[in-house]
Parts: sequence; structure tokens; C-alpha cells
Amino acid sequence: MKKLNIKKILIPFFAFLFLSIQINAQTITGKIIDATSKEAIPYVNIGIVDIARGTVSDLNGNYELKVDSNEDLITISSIGYETIAIKAKDIENNTIELSPKNYDLGLVEVKADKLDAEEKIFGVRNKTRGKGVAFGNAQLGTQIGAAIKIKKSTYIKSANFVLNHAKGDSLLFRVNIYQFKEGEVGDNLLTENVIIKRKQEKGTITVDLEKYNIVLESDVILSLEWLRNFDEMGNKGITFDTKKSKHLKGIYFKYSSNGAFIKPSFPKKTKPCFYFIGKEIK
Repeated sequence: MKKLNIKKILIPFFAFLFLSIQINAQTITGKIIDATSKEAIPYVNIGIVDIARGTVSDLNGNYELKVDSNEDLITISSIGYETIAIKAKDIENNTIELSPKNYDLGLVEVKADKLDAEEKIFGVRNKTRGKGVAFGNAQLGTQIGAAIKIKKSTYIKSANFVLNHAKGDSLLFRVNIYQFKEGEVGDNLLTENVIIKRKQEKGTITVDLEKYNIVLESDVILSLEWLRNFDEMGNKGITFDTKKSKHLKGIYFKYSSNGAFIKPSFPKKTKPCFYFIGKEIK
């Protein structure tokens, strides 16, 4: 009986399998536009939730996303717009339209005489430099966040983020504020994009939020989202200061643009030095 040559059988098989994968996998490119105005929408989250893959459109609404199959379900979301999910094969001309979202918001009016005289810090910050924490993922749309304790109605004046280390060129982040109740991260409370663009350098990044008239009633997650890679370094050279905390400890990560937040078991007692400055309402 003639002996089979296993190597000769397996090598063509694996070559065929690899070729099949290459044929199915593809990179789709296109543009995200407003369904009403037909104008480009910048910094839209685009991703395949099931496999934790995602990206963010650029300033001109252009996107690029690798898909494994035409059947992949792509989720597209943006502040101020309705979220949609669509299969890769159903995207016509690689253009995706999003419909503006109607927010049912009451008028927020904060009078100076109703605010405490003293400004307070909500969150943690160090007097001396602490240990650094990184994003943990280089995908556009990845986030790092800290849970912030809010005991009573609070008018927010600014959000602050302490950079422990920065190496590279420019930074482009989005500030997000999410509902946080019983350990679960909820909806984004912001109704428009709050973008940070600056040179990479250590120190505190302060974002003025007074024009947004933000009043927080309960605990939230304050996060930074990585939006753009300006050089070959990506976000690998960026870390944020951390500090031990008594309340709402831990670091929250979102590793893909439309994925869920996770809270790793380690480190347990620290949180990023992300904090608000504001005044409690009497």
C-alpha cells in the first residue's frame, strides 16, 4: 500500500484556506454624511461589536474599516445622531447617512445665587506624580475613563485630565460623560462633541465646559476617547496619572469604538486623575 505524503496534502489545504480568508476579508472605505444636510459628519464611531473592531471617521467624515465578510454587521453612532446598524453588503457606494437625533431637553438655567461659593473637585488629582496608565489599545475610538462621585446637583465648570507622559506630535481626544448607576455605564450625557486638540506635553489638560450648561445629578464616567493618530507612535507614548481612591475605584476601558466598557480587576484601588471642577447647587 502506498504511503500518503501528509505534507503534500496539508500544504495545499492551508494555502487554499489562507486564500479563502484573504478573499473574504476586505477593507471598506467611504464617508459618513448627515441625512438632511448631506454634509460630512466628523468623528463618527464605526465598528463591528461582535469582534471588538472599530474606528472613527476623520474630520471630513471619511472612514476605513476592515471587515471579514459582507455579512458583518456594522454599528455607526455619533453624538447628536441616531445610531444605526447595517451589514457591510448593504452599504451603497460606501456612503452612510445618519439622521439627526431629537433631544427632549428642558432649559437649564443656573443662577449664581443658587450655587455654593466654593468650587470643589469631583474626582481625584495628585499633588505629586503617580503611576501612569495607558489606553491599552491603539484602535481609534478606544477610551479610558474614571467613575466620578456626584452626591448632589452640581454645576460643572471644567473637566480636567492629568497627562503623566506624552511622546509624539499632536493629541486629538473627545470628552465623554456617561451615566453611571450600580456599576453599569449608561448613555452619553453630552449632546454635542467636546474635542481636545493640542500638542503632546505632560501636565493637566483643562477643558472649559461652562458654555454647555452641564448639571450633573448623579454619578458619571468621565472619559477620554482617542480620535486620531498623527504619527507612527499612535497612543503608545501617552499615559495618564493615577491615584488611590476611596470611592468608585478602578479604571474603565472601552477597547473598540462601539464596544462596551470593561473594568479590569487590576489595579483595584486606583483611578485615573480625571476630575471635574464645579459648584454644588444649594
